[in-house]
Amino acid sequence: MKDRPRRLGRPSGAPSRTVLAIGIAVVAGYVATTWFSGQLSPLARRPLLDGLVPAAPYRWVDPPPELESTNVEPTPVTKVMDLGNRGSETAIVSTDDAQVTLVLPRGAFGTAPERQGVRVRIEPLPPDAVEPPEPPLRIIGNVYRMRGTYIPSGDAAPFQSVGARVVLVYPFISTDHWQHAVIVSADGESWTAVETNDFRTIQQADGPIDTLDYVAVAQTGTRVSPAPTADGGVDVATVAIIAGLVALATGAVWAVRPARGSSKRGPTGSRKRTDPRRRRDERTRGRGRSNSRPGKGAARGSRPNRSPNTRTD
Repeated sequence: MKDRPRRLGRPSGAPSRTVLAIGIAVVAGYVATTWFSGQLSPLARRPLLDGLVPAAPYRWVDPPPELESTNVEPTPVTKVMDLGNRGSETAIVSTDDAQVTLVLPRGAFGTAPERQGVRVRIEPLPPDAVEPPEPPLRIIGNVYRMRGTYIPSGDAAPFQSVGARVVLVYPFISTDHWQHAVIVSADGESWTAVETNDFRTIQQADGPIDTLDYVAVAQTGTRVSPAPTADGGVDVATVAIIAGLVALATGAVWAVRPARGSSKRGPTGSRKRTDPRRRRDERTRGRGRSNSRPGKGAARGSRPNRSPNTRTD
């Protein structure tokens, strides 16, 4: 008689339902937060693996008196760009402290005879180094001067403005309840506000630029409108985030709940099974012992017959 194949349980390398549920919840949360940040702006998308850490303190050229002891000077940046047949290549120029980032599309600087490349320089300046903008605009933070010069001559490189953008970080001020705009100036005297994406939660503003000279962030004089709320005055975004977290928790609990009746039975393959041949041999030996007991007159040293086919009268 052939042995029945033994049922095997879950392979040792197979993931459990708990692990799968946790993995699904993590992936869903990652996708949801990535989608939410992507709705803000491509320039506002930050790496999620950096974690939830507070923003670095703003670096002032001319800090307020109460911040002089802890202020760190902002950093300038210089980048060299090669010139090809179609002008300069796409490039991103950012300071080490990430307070200003310049996004340059292909062809931002055109070709010129005997020109090998373009040197782009971004330098922080105090607000009093330029003329203030007309009210109600008011500069907050540093002013940055951006220049492009040809290599090796050092002549100013004409700037093609199509598609160029600048991203600026501005300081956090507890009393700042105004909207913000990126302002640009070709001479440091006359300022123009451009269409701006203002992200107050990360103190960042970005907008297009048509000149490579002076840029800054300014308060616009318009108060920030309250965020849309649900009934009861709760922020709609907060309600959506809470609802998403509840849905993830519910899905994880449903995925790891035990199957009906599984608490009374162990996992498949955990029961101890006995070989059928072993059980048959044990029954045969037991029957032989009961039928082969010697009588009272039998010698003590005689061995009983354990054959299953032998009977004693």
